[in-house]
Amino acid sequence: MKNEQETFINEIIENCTDCGACSKGCPILTEIDESPAVIAARGASLYEAFACSLCYRCEAVCPLNLNPEQMFKQKRIQAVADREIEIDDYRYLLPDRQVTVNSFYREYYGINYDDLNLSSPAEIGFFPGCTLMTYSPQLTRKVYQILSKEQPGPVFFTECCGKPLYQIGLPARGNKSREKVRNKIISSGIKCLVAACPNCYYELKQIMAGHDIKIITVYEALEKQGFTNHLPGVRCTIHDSCPDRFEGIFGMQVRQALESIGCQVVEMANRSKRSICCGSGGQLSHFQLDFAEQLVNKRLKEAEKTEADTLVAYCLSCVLNFSRKSPGMKVRHALNLLLGCDEDYGDLKNKANEMFTGPDGAENWSKIMDGPEED
Repeated sequence: MKNEQETFINEIIENCTDCGACSKGCPILTEIDESPAVIAARGASLYEAFACSLCYRCEAVCPLNLNPEQMFKQKRIQAVADREIEIDDYRYLLPDRQVTVNSFYREYYGINYDDLNLSSPAEIGFFPGCTLMTYSPQLTRKVYQILSKEQPGPVFFTECCGKPLYQIGLPARGNKSREKVRNKIISSGIKCLVAACPNCYYELKQIMAGHDIKIITVYEALEKQGFTNHLPGVRCTIHDSCPDRFEGIFGMQVRQALESIGCQVVEMANRSKRSICCGSGGQLSHFQLDFAEQLVNKRLKEAEKTEADTLVAYCLSCVLNFSRKSPGMKVRHALNLLLGCDEDYGDLKNKANEMFTGPDGAENWSKIMDGPEED
């Protein structure tokens, strides 16, 4: 690990030409106003590390394929290990704990999936991801219902892919979480795993590398059944999420699917590899809210310039981030349009806040923060 870190640091120091491509659209690099080579030579600060959204846009736009975000990612790991930051203050984010904000939200609002197949062996599995199964049970169940037509009783996975642990700077716990997910998938006997979340999809591809289990996107799976909704003439602009910026699998499939039901896709100035982070990458809104807000506002301005009817994203975290700002257009998940299952996500932030602002708010927060450390 140390040798790898020294390698990419040296690559940046020796090769960065200070062209400025990476700083365009990046709040922290704009504020620092130094080349990645200078930052690499002196070492990233704690503040800088947790002000980076780890969105990899800097790497995607770099003409030399350098990866400045790795400086900030490694600093996070070092800072957590050296206790420069009290990571316990953010333990509500850690998905390997028994009680998290997401799990408590589901319990508080009576959302559960106990009636679905959670353990019996099957050929197909569905991995919706933490955010989708928490904040859109309607879409989650709709997808499961459609998948069940092809193969009755797909295995429903409630696990987290573990990515937040790596983003926060806890790779050892991330590895342990991955191992649990891997073992659960193998023991389920599935041959094909359907992932709805782009973060989960790319994480699962790594987790299950070397195993004879096919990982496909939810759009690939649903396309076999055919999309029955029709929205002729609806103008959509699509926000490409960060984990998809290099391979573009979700972006391509979503565009094709929306066009197949009659939607007109109008593109923003920054799309695909150049897409701007929604502000939730790297858990940024929990560490540097101002930078997260800058990213949200910048992206919404781009969307508004397209004069589209609907801003569409295929990551629900992105949808929630944009929806809370009440933009002058609808904000929807791609599956809302494709499956004819409309939802307005604008009030979800208030619903989440209600758990902690009512008479039982302090007690509810304590249940999350004081619960057992690891599941």
